[in-house]
Amino acid sequence: MLRRAFKRSGIESHSQAEDTHAKRNREDASLGINNRETIGNETTDRELEGIVFGGDLLSEIDHGLLKNERKTQMKKCVFSMDEQKPAWDDEFEETETKIGQPPVPNWAKLERDDLDRDVEKLLHRTGDFLVESTSLPSGLLQIKKLADANADDTRGSKIQNVEFHPTAKVILTAGSSHRLNLFQIDGKHNPKIQSVFFDDFPIHSAHFTKNGDEIIVGSDRKNFMFYDMIGGKVGNVPKMKRLEGSNLARFEVSPDGRYLVFLGKYGSMHVLSAKTKEWITSLKMNGDVYCVSFTRDGTRMFSFGDTGTVFVWDMNTLSCVHTFIDEGCVQGTSIAVSPNNQYVACGSQSGIVNIYDTDVCQKSRSPKPLKAIMNLTTVCNKAKFNCTSEILAILSNENMKSLKLVHFPSLQVFSNFPEQTDRQLQVPKCIDFSPNGGYMAVGNQKGQALLYRLKHYTEY
Repeated sequence: MLRRAFKRSGIESHSQAEDTHAKRNREDASLGINNRETIGNETTDRELEGIVFGGDLLSEIDHGLLKNERKTQMKKCVFSMDEQKPAWDDEFEETETKIGQPPVPNWAKLERDDLDRDVEKLLHRTGDFLVESTSLPSGLLQIKKLADANADDTRGSKIQNVEFHPTAKVILTAGSSHRLNLFQIDGKHNPKIQSVFFDDFPIHSAHFTKNGDEIIVGSDRKNFMFYDMIGGKVGNVPKMKRLEGSNLARFEVSPDGRYLVFLGKYGSMHVLSAKTKEWITSLKMNGDVYCVSFTRDGTRMFSFGDTGTVFVWDMNTLSCVHTFIDEGCVQGTSIAVSPNNQYVACGSQSGIVNIYDTDVCQKSRSPKPLKAIMNLTTVCNKAKFNCTSEILAILSNENMKSLKLVHFPSLQVFSNFPEQTDRQLQVPKCIDFSPNGGYMAVGNQKGQALLYRLKHYTEY
């Protein structure tokens, strides 16, 4: 347009050039507005470039430059991604078995339970109108029977021990068959992880250490053994001179992870270091000791035996600080301290379980129980609280279906467990609750590890 204007009129004056330039600017502005209005309908990027840059040649050059620039940027981006991505994924290689070594376990992280969706579906349907209760209601217990924890391997005789791993969704089962089994808990198949055989070592007791890295195994021998969960190795702790005359069949691990306490003869309790497996000292109470239980922080230990007297021990000074008499008890057989340190449950040969306030029984020599639970008709062999101190399980090894669950703080027995039609329970031998209360496992004389889902607790 400028060239045509110069040909028609020759060289214009300075003022005329200014007028012509202003007029052209107004025309271009008007043209730019019209094109912007049609961007979404007709005008392409190439046409816009021609309007803006004023010529086909310049548009071609700039368009090519833009293309080259985009290609360069894409190459840089791809190169950057290739630099960050590893040449291979060694996730599989880390889980492969090395020669002469067992595989490194891949179950060491606690996962959220996603097996039972009943509560989540109910919350989804009702929205904000349903608020989950924080405390366990009394009366009826919401419980569901799942596949047996050891359904993947039912070999062996009666189960003497069943215990959940403190952090992973894993459970151990053990008995007199010399075999220790580990199962992954999924509620449907519960596949077996590993089986460890202890030659000439019938297992009487087996417990995880606090961090879950080891399993301590006791038997009616002068020595005890342990299994390294990470390294997959079996270790043997030989007979100790300090423990002459005592077998190491019964023991407990302190909750703080410091001590192993083996129950010996004539009221002796042998305290060993859980870390080094070395003997520290031996405590002694009157009569025979049948059971011990710790407070959650591990600073106090309660021991109970055939005299019906409970001994309270300070585990920092390793000395007896108090004793009290279990009301009406002739022979004590089981004891449990609640995780919140509020209750002490004392089971006896008659099957009666007395519930005490912890503060009261540590100050009085003859405390009065809050309540006497009389639902068992034979000896109470085991008492066990769940993690929230809302359920106390009491059982007897001498009768069919002799297992009761007591609600706290109402101290009422749940009436719907066990059910009359439950034929799988048989004679219970041992019991344990998962770390967050969502599962309960019961071992019986048939070699089954029965697994139950406690629906009130949403976590494993």
